[in-house]
Amino acid sequence: MSVVLRDMRDFKRFLSRPGAVIEIVRNTFVERQPAATQEAYRAKGMLAPRHLQSMSRKAAIFRLEGHPGTVWLYWDKGARGWRFEGDTVTVPLDTGLGPPDAVTYRCRYADGCEPETRTGRQQRRRIPADLFEAAPA
Repeated sequence: MSVVLRDMRDFKRFLSRPGAVIEIVRNTFVERQPAATQEAYRAKGMLAPRHLQSMSRKAAIFRLEGHPGTVWLYWDKGARGWRFEGDTVTVPLDTGLGPPDAVTYRCRYADGCEPETRTGRQQRRRIPADLFEAAPA
């Protein structure tokens, strides 16, 4: 099942499902740094896939794949400036260090955790309003 995100509600719903993983596709702040700094970010696991550990009303806590520690993603000011397109989410960064930056995440499910595809609605059995209707004659 592919992930399709249209707004913050879809993103939170995706994160609440078991096996939710986000991966950094692009981080313009890191891309502007020297090669040694970029390598340090990689060594610390800052660009590793992130598996949801827990979630609150205003933030999500992720564990980094293959690294100790956690990373937080806050949305306490709502999704102001966030862009949702297909399975990607672009979050603006306000670092105050140069031009505006953004982090683009790709959302997916961990291997073996994809939710089942729904085939459609099942017909509900009609419950008779009158008990005489229900009794065989």
